[in-house]
Amino acid sequence: MHAPHLGGVGAYTTGTVLAVIAAVLFAVGSVLQHEALSGRDVDLRTLVRRPMWLGGQAATASGSLVQVAALAFAPVSIVQPLLAGAMVIALGVRAVWDRCLPGRGEVLGAVCTVGGLTAFLLTARPAQGRPDHLPNPVVVLGVVAGVLVLVGLAARTRRGAAPAAVVCGVCAGIAAGCAAVLISSAFKEAGHSGHALTDGAFWFLVAAAIVVAVVAQVGSQQAYSRGALAWSLPALTVLDPLAAIPAARLLLGERLEPGHAAAWGPAALVAVVGVVLLARTGETCRRPFLRPRAAAGARDPAGKP
Repeated sequence: MHAPHLGGVGAYTTGTVLAVIAAVLFAVGSVLQHEALSGRDVDLRTLVRRPMWLGGQAATASGSLVQVAALAFAPVSIVQPLLAGAMVIALGVRAVWDRCLPGRGEVLGAVCTVGGLTAFLLTARPAQGRPDHLPNPVVVLGVVAGVLVLVGLAARTRRGAAPAAVVCGVCAGIAAGCAAVLISSAFKEAGHSGHALTDGAFWFLVAAAIVVAVVAQVGSQQAYSRGALAWSLPALTVLDPLAAIPAARLLLGERLEPGHAAAWGPAALVAVVGVVLLARTGETCRRPFLRPRAAAGARDPAGKP
């Protein structure tokens, strides 16, 4: 029996670069989708006629493909925390879109988030798990069922209030984290069997990953439509890695070296504090540059300029 390989972010350069690219694509996609959905009912027939929503979907879909590629080269415990950087990138894109400079709270939150994530990735020592540690089908079905129930209950919340956006963001984040682990599980099963095309367990994991990923996307749409991006995106961003890391431990045997917890634990906490600070910033533009868009100042209850 081989011991799992432990290594920091430097041991997974390809996966790290791909995860950063995925974070950029997710950030652009989230801003475009939020702009198209904010304060409006989710009506697919109307949305498919909105170029902004379609562009957001294209960016998100591209990010998902790049994320899948990243999970083939790096552990979940590296890829998913890196995707949290989408929070900072998204607010930067939002600032450019609204032509409004970030406030002090946003700058402090961005510094804490980036600094915390950087320290976490430099000090954490993730292991991809033993090659013979494969997911239990019963546990996989339990994860899928749990995600369906969570997002289904979140969909019953009302629009237009911060709690609803946060609840939907939390459930979508949990679903996204679980989807990433199931994708990684499928890669592991394929490598273990050596003949994925005829391996029933591989296709079972692929199907489970697709279902959970679709549910996560539905949950994110619900979150974006229920309130400000500053409410929904932080909840989604924080819960994604928080759910993915223990799920990877359960399904894949991945772990973080406990002896380094004194370093990566506080770093992760700083990153979470940064995300919370970013979440507490308002949508009112106090430092416009050039000619600010109407959306950067005030919006009516329907979310229209």
